[in-house]
Amino acid sequence: MHPTRDLARLDPRHTFLDATDVIQRYGWGKTKGYQNLKDRTLVPPPAMTHPDRWRLDQLLTWEERRIKLAEAALDAIAAPERQELTVTDLLPRPKRRRRSA
Repeated sequence: MHPTRDLARLDPRHTFLDATDVIQRYGWGKTKGYQNLKDRTLVPPPAMTHPDRWRLDQLLTWEERRIKLAEAALDAIAAPERQELTVTDLLPRPKRRRRSA
């Protein structure tokens, strides 16, 4: 399964992503991506092991939880001088890409 395909038409409970697909979904580099996938405080454990596969519905639930935590943190630090801060400022940054010449 590749994230570039239309996943909206598939049932997320029956859609499994491998490590490469998860890394591409979040825009991580290869090294950082595999490090993040091992960190159970950062990414939920895979639904299937050997080979590792993550269910799309579990990742979507995890993403919603992360967004709610980021919004709560944003509300907690909201001050008059921090009005321009958005939720995306609190989420992990994707891998920077070099422009090709």
